[in-house]
Parts: sequence; structure tokens; C-alpha cells
Amino acid sequence: MEVTVIGTGRMGSALVRRLAKQGFDVYAWNRTRDKLRDLPAKAIDDISQARGVTFIFVSDDEALNAVKGVGGDVIVLSGTYSIGAVTAFNIRFTSMGKGLLAAPVVGGPADVENGTAIYLIGGPESTYQRVKEVFDKLGSIIRLPTAEAAMALKLAYNSFLIGTMALLGGEYVVLGRTYGVDDDTLRALLTKTVFKEVSEKYMDRMLRPKSPPSFTLALAAKDVHYAVKSAGDAKTPLIVSSAVKSLYELLAVLGFGNEDYVRAGLLEIGPQNKDVHGRGDT
Repeated sequence: MEVTVIGTGRMGSALVRRLAKQGFDVYAWNRTRDKLRDLPAKAIDDISQARGVTFIFVSDDEALNAVKGVGGDVIVLSGTYSIGAVTAFNIRFTSMGKGLLAAPVVGGPADVENGTAIYLIGGPESTYQRVKEVFDKLGSIIRLPTAEAAMALKLAYNSFLIGTMALLGGEYVVLGRTYGVDDDTLRALLTKTVFKEVSEKYMDRMLRPKSPPSFTLALAAKDVHYAVKSAGDAKTPLIVSSAVKSLYELLAVLGFGNEDYVRAGLLEIGPQNKDVHGRGDT
């Protein structure tokens, strides 16, 4: 079966590699052609040359709105976008007789490549059945009735996770440090509660960063912005997420956009080891 990936950033590149490993005939396009180098895919010169199942992994609403004349039989939106952008794209392409699904991904590039990612697939069952053979080899699947529902679930999940990281680093770690609770003691408590897996997966990444992030603070700011915007469009405002959005957007403006998003809370407070009288470590 032929599959095309439009947009080969970290996630799109990981999907190309996963598809190739599973034996699909993979094509790829990216605005910056150098990003196609060394990928196990046949480069196409224009998105109109896409064929088969076409995954869209462009960066944001603006890039999605610029996608016109894309080829392929079924289009799959796998990036994270606002609900309004998904609806507009859906109307535009289904009116052309193309099948369309939204399948945003829960997980990082390593999950996509290893087949452990979760795909939130929304759209008509008849369209899904046409591409089920592909998704059966990609990872876990959660089916939703519409493209908008799939994207709403992705935005809700991302906002919850991003907000949790801001609270864990910027509130709880700092409060503990202020009153003499070291990070390992906080970790010990978390590992005895429902937050055990959160601690094991994120604490070291937050406190002792060692490698470039797979998901940056700037991308997190974009996703929470889309969640708040989509909820606002439906007149269901997200109060807490709006505060998280403001934090991430401010940090991005201050030059932290390329930092790992899990460090947002620690970046917010500046000197991180003050005692209750405001004195720094000496």
C-alpha cells in the first residue's frame, strides 16, 4: 500500500521510519527539502503528487490552511490544530470527494517509530476501514466519531499534561525547596501515590536535562493556545488552561521557546533554591 507523509519534522520523520519498517511504499514531502535526506521514503516535489493514504504533519493552523491541492485518496490530519482549522480543512477536502480523518498522536517521536504511540482517530467508519490496514501497524487506536472530537481529545490531553508539568516544577518542587524539602524526598512521596509514573517519567527530565527536547516549550504554548481558543469558540472557557497558556507564551517571548516544555515551571521562578527568607544558596 502507498502512503505519503507531508511534513517531516520530528514526528513526521518518525512516522516515515515506522511506515517503512512495516513494509509500506512511503513517499514524503517537506517545505525544507533537506529534511527528507536519509529518510526511507521517495521524495516528491509537490504535495499534489501525494498518493495513497496521506498523513499531514505540518506545524500549525497557518501551515494547515496553506495545504491546497494535496494528492492521495484519504487524508489524515496527524498534527495538532485548533478545532476551527480542522473543521475548515474537513469541509474543503470532503467537498472534493476525498476521505478525511483526524488522527492526532499521543506520544513522542520514539513512540511513533517503535509502534507504542496512541492514535486518536476521528471520522466516518467507512473512511477508517479504507485505511485500517495502515493503522493496525502503527500503534494503539482510540476511535472517535468525528475529526473534531479526535482533535478535541488531543487538545484536552495535551493541556492536562502541560499544565501538570507547570504545577509540578513551578509550584510543588519550588514550595518544597523553599522549606527545606529536597527533590529526592518529593520524588519518594510521589512514587508512593497515583503520581508514581509521572515522577518516574518526568522528574529527572525536569530537574536534570541531558538531551535536546522532543517537545519544546514553544510547541506546548501553541497546543494550549489552540485548546483555549477552541473552547472559547464553543463558549466553554478553560480558566486554568488560560493561565497555563499565559505562562508558556510569556516564557516563549522571553527566549525559552526551545527548552523542554516540562521545565516551564522552573524557568518561571528564576533562582530556584531560596529559603523562606529569600536568601539564595551560598
